[in-house]
Amino acid sequence: MKLPKIQYKFLDPKTGYPLRIVGDAGITSSGSFGGRFIPLVILDTSERPDVEEFIRVHHAITTLGDVIAQWGQIENKETTVILWLKFIRPVEISFAIEFNVVGQAILVDQALNGKGLYIQAGREGDRLKHDLNRPKIIMEIIDTGYGQYWERTFLKQHEKNFRTKGLSRSESRRAAAALLQELRGVFSFRMRDPNIQRT
Repeated sequence: MKLPKIQYKFLDPKTGYPLRIVGDAGITSSGSFGGRFIPLVILDTSERPDVEEFIRVHHAITTLGDVIAQWGQIENKETTVILWLKFIRPVEISFAIEFNVVGQAILVDQALNGKGLYIQAGREGDRLKHDLNRPKIIMEIIDTGYGQYWERTFLKQHEKNFRTKGLSRSESRRAAAALLQELRGVFSFRMRDPNIQRT
């Protein structure tokens, strides 16, 4: 099966080009998403002040995003995946986030497995530690069956990356599989809710 392609209208002023990730972090909380590790992405919103304002307003009302999300790829761009988002409330707005499969695989994998993603507006050089109170929102990423496509994409792109480093085809295949297993092992922990007693 092939990865679903995004029919993305680059020239549509309502969506524009995919937003670039300029910073990232991970957040865990015993009170949300079952204590799972949830990635945070800081987006360059310099060309999308509407997205920046949306995040500010949404954060002031609630931290959980009411959103329709779709994963996919742009035609002839196999090294990245796209998360297309359409928010329904507090206002309707659409935009997409672009992830590099090799460099930002951990963000995609944890968003899928943690079933959530934090987003924050920013500029090049911004980091979560610079301002922990800066407006951010968290959205639930429901299971759309994309996981099987993502694993194939992860393995394919990482195999290619390992080949460029001198590994043989079989060595690259094993290294990519081991990397995926290791990545998921490291971030499989959950923060225990202190209000729940162990038996």
